Amino acid sequence: MSKRHYIANFILAVALCSTTVYGQTNTNPQKTLKEAYAGKFLIGTSTDLRGLSEAELANVKAHYDINTPENSMKPQPIHPSEGRYNFESPDAMVAWCKENGIKVWGHTLLWHSQTAPWFFQADNTDAEPVTGPPTRPTRNRDPNAPRPSMSEMWRNSIKGELASREVVLQRLKDHIMTVAGHYKGSVIGWDVANESIADGGDGTTENLRDFSWYKVVGPEVLTLAFKWAHEADPNVDLYYNDYNIEQGAVKNTGKHASSMLLLKRLIAEGAPITGVGIQGHWHLDTNLEDVEKAIENYASLGLKVSITELDVTATGNNSGAFGVNQGDRSIPAENYEKQAEVYRKLFEIFMRHSDVIDRVTLWGISDTRSWRRGQDALLFTGDLKPKPAFTAVIEASSN
Repeated sequence: MSKRHYIANFILAVALCSTTVYGQTNTNPQKTLKEAYAGKFLIGTSTDLRGLSEAELANVKAHYDINTPENSMKPQPIHPSEGRYNFESPDAMVAWCKENGIKVWGHTLLWHSQTAPWFFQADNTDAEPVTGPPTRPTRNRDPNAPRPSMSEMWRNSIKGELASREVVLQRLKDHIMTVAGHYKGSVIGWDVANESIADGGDGTTENLRDFSWYKVVGPEVLTLAFKWAHEADPNVDLYYNDYNIEQGAVKNTGKHASSMLLLKRLIAEGAPITGVGIQGHWHLDTNLEDVEKAIENYASLGLKVSITELDVTATGNNSGAFGVNQGDRSIPAENYEKQAEVYRKLFEIFMRHSDVIDRVTLWGISDTRSWRRGQDALLFTGDLKPKPAFTAVIEASSN
């Protein structure tokens, strides 16, 4: 080989080594998310895997330790009618994750939403199986008519008389024992109960929702659900999961104060709860002091903490509830820089508390594979290019 060819080949090799998998020239290629936080806490995403491209599947394999199914394990999709279970989709997801060395988190066993009405009906003989996502109620033709409450909408979905407390509890027990038992050995934990606390409380009570399980059974349904989940699979972590429960943590008010009352009761009643999930549906002006204080408060109860559904909207606000302000869809460049800074500060908080944080899960894999599509809330664009927020999260891992 001539000296000229040798030098040319050497320059080419250096150039190739300096180009990262993200198409950026960089003499110090960035790590993947799970590489950056190895030994600190698991990094997760949320997907049912259906319809993902090869590039999206490769992104999941590259960046994440653990996956939470976004919808397929929720009560309605997995148990659409009495005596009928639909394990096909979640089973396929679990099999793919096992094949690719990715852990699975179960989500969720008890929820007021996406739970088929048959659970609460006295007579299910004519009940039609529910196969799709819940339909939103049609708008009232009278624009001046009051909007029905969530409790009213729930009751209107139930055909006929409500089942007795004993019947409803037996149905819930059968559901938990069957689903958690089916995935015994395949998941490392469960969100046993999801979003039990209503919005708008003053923090002086648990402020549980006034319909669904909490109307037919009462507050003790939560303790029973944890005990049944533990009976079905004694070797996994069991979490309470909710949104906005960090709000008011510094002053111990509002939803955070209600969550502390609820968690203390569960512990006192012997519920085998091991952790609490702060969903983390946040925005550019989220109170980060509340986030850190909430982590500290939950840890003081002897509980593990996870950030379970993380996204930070680049426009509008976010909470975990439907119907929030979506913001201006023409997002200025400076919003992405501010978003990156919020992500950086959040992950610096998580690093400071890595002794109690088990897992940080992003709720989706890209801005277009997100329930907040249009608010550009995640680390990757729709074509999987890393955003400034991605770089900020990687950099926070070494702080």
